[in-house]
Amino acid sequence: MVAKSVLTIAPLRVSLLGGGTDIESFYSKGTGRVISATIDKHVYVHAKIHDSLFQEKYRISYSQVELANTLDEIKNEIVRACIQFTDFHDSLQISTSADLPASSGLGSSSSFTVALLLALHTLKGDKVSAAQLAEEACHIEIDLLKSPIGKQDQYSAAFGGLNQFEFYQNGSVSIQPLAISANNIKNFFSKSLLIWTGKTRSASIILENQKLYQSNNVSHLVELSSLALILKTELLKATLDFKAIGKLITDGWEIKKKLGDLIETTETMDISRELSDIGALGFKLLGAGGGGFFYSLFEDSAANTIRKLDHWKAFNPQLETMGARVVSLH
Repeated sequence: MVAKSVLTIAPLRVSLLGGGTDIESFYSKGTGRVISATIDKHVYVHAKIHDSLFQEKYRISYSQVELANTLDEIKNEIVRACIQFTDFHDSLQISTSADLPASSGLGSSSSFTVALLLALHTLKGDKVSAAQLAEEACHIEIDLLKSPIGKQDQYSAAFGGLNQFEFYQNGSVSIQPLAISANNIKNFFSKSLLIWTGKTRSASIILENQKLYQSNNVSHLVELSSLALILKTELLKATLDFKAIGKLITDGWEIKKKLGDLIETTETMDISRELSDIGALGFKLLGAGGGGFFYSLFEDSAANTIRKLDHWKAFNPQLETMGARVVSLH
């Protein structure tokens, strides 16, 4: 054991286009594409060796506190699976927190999984790459825990930055960082806004619902994958056309709403109408749907736009260029 205590962080992400094409039922038939950006909001994991003087072997703190003496007693599935996967035998105290609410469409579960895996590997003295963290997190969430999610969140959390991810039939993933000028990045994010719907939701329930329409959704997902490729081209232009970018994002949202019954709600329809009324160039609900955060793009600066939306909780995110990392080690 090289350390007794480690603090890790992993960023949350905004998926701009292509969500849903990173799920195996689609990319096993054709290439999935997602454009996403990590933002300056994070999930934090502190893991330390638990002293033998404590009565329990495991103390897990998140929205609740768990005390357990065996792995089987741990209720948090991700914690239990990560400890088992990394073959970690020492007593552990694990605590986690985040900058934003969980189940809000920003990939927090996968960010937690990636940060926890990094913490456990670090305590063991293992050297792990971003690609290894991403694949291990995918294996744990999708293969072991049978969560009906895709692969984009784990890769975003592990690598950070603004990227196009491609998901191939053999299960491999290509990471293509988008080389955008600092000025264009600044302009893009200065016009970006995240709006809180006030509702959290279970992504698993919404994604399970989409399986009912799986055969009909293939054509929609092909469209989303194609739109992501067009968005990449737009983002790489020397001068950004924000109207074109916004339209692509909204077009993607209109397609996404067709994937299931639970994606759009009364609250999200109200926000969509209001964003249209105040001249948003583009918008979409993030994550699986049903609640969480809206992403929106404006011609004006986000700071000025927030004043028009003072009855909503909104903030201006910034790009996080770094992925999961160790913050402190003792």
